[in-house]
Amino acid sequence: MTQSGLTLFCLPYAGGGAAAYRPWLPDLSGTARVRALELPGHGERRAEALPADKDTLVKDIADRIREDQLRGDQPGHYALFGHSLGALLAFEAAHALAGPAGPCALLVSGRNGPALPHPVAPVHRLPADELLRHLYTLGGVPWELLSTPEVTDLFLPAIRADLKIAEDYERPGVGPLDCPVWAAAGDDDPLADPAGLRAWARETNAGFTMTTVPGGHMPLHQPAFVAEMRAFLGRLASAPSPPPGG
Repeated sequence: MTQSGLTLFCLPYAGGGAAAYRPWLPDLSGTARVRALELPGHGERRAEALPADKDTLVKDIADRIREDQLRGDQPGHYALFGHSLGALLAFEAAHALAGPAGPCALLVSGRNGPALPHPVAPVHRLPADELLRHLYTLGGVPWELLSTPEVTDLFLPAIRADLKIAEDYERPGVGPLDCPVWAAAGDDDPLADPAGLRAWARETNAGFTMTTVPGGHMPLHQPAFVAEMRAFLGRLASAPSPPPGG
């Protein structure tokens, strides 16, 4: 546990896994405990079935966060982060967990507000070579994956399932959250723009922070992005922790 006692639960982008957030462990040390969640059918949970739908996936996420909080020594003082698809999942999980033991903040990146339609044409049904080249242009797939059929066959079903959730997403009929929202994106991100980021302000009653950093769709490990996140988390970490059980 970090000195602050703040836990940051991180949700991955389409096709991504918990390993994507390992570089943040030293970057955010002393500010937050980074707890990267693996989705069913991905990474270390690859042997599990892919979720049948978005609601099943959100329930899995919320249940795992509740279990982690019960095991922790400072339950209740946590925030959610998600990038791209993960932003939508974190948003839905924040609503599922809302209440006395809910998150103290929602952090999102690489995605316009959930009330806005996906900004590009759907790609989850494209032929494999076209789909992977599209993902490569976003910075989400290393070049070696494009030329390794056995790796492609292993990961493509999860990527398609993730993209379908992101591209077919419709905002549920919920009110604004009672925790602050931090929204960020690269200034050359084809999937997020300033107006779209500002739409996240409508999703909270408790304050909104927006930032852009140099880069495209995958700025997660750029120093400017990490510095902005660390500053926001530092303000959260300095706030009093709620008592156990809320």
